[in-house]
Amino acid sequence: MWEDLEVHFSSSKRKEIATLFLILGLSCRDDNKVYCQDIEVPIKKIADSMGIDRRVVHETVKDILSNERLKQIFAGLKPRAFLRDSATAMNWGVIEIEACPETVGIVAGVSTLIANEGLSIRQVVADDPNLFPQPKLTIVTEQKIPPHLYEKILDVDGVIKVSIY
Repeated sequence: MWEDLEVHFSSSKRKEIATLFLILGLSCRDDNKVYCQDIEVPIKKIADSMGIDRRVVHETVKDILSNERLKQIFAGLKPRAFLRDSATAMNWGVIEIEACPETVGIVAGVSTLIANEGLSIRQVVADDPNLFPQPKLTIVTEQKIPPHLYEKILDVDGVIKVSIY
């Protein structure tokens, strides 16, 4: 998919717009409009938030819809709630991990440690390294994280840094 974006969007602004759609889960539909689930997002509002002309956003949507592969990708995007910043208000725990994105098994290793503590996982979000310059793995649990788990998580292969909230 990333090669398709690189090839298709010669303009850095258009690539920036497409990346924003991916990050936010905004979909493009056949009516040349942008949606957050079933709620239409005005193109002018997107343009204003990015400090660009609305015509650039409109042309980007048209470009996406003119390419069958990109159309399939962007038509299927969905936004999702990210519980990290709300977790403390719900008395839940949050683990934020910086790791080598190429390392296999980080989610499995950390999930196993959490399960061994008898904690229930509510959400796992892994940032895509192609979208986020410093990707993180965020795990939200139904209970606060015991402090002794910190060192164990640091021992998981590929983990660089751990923050527990």
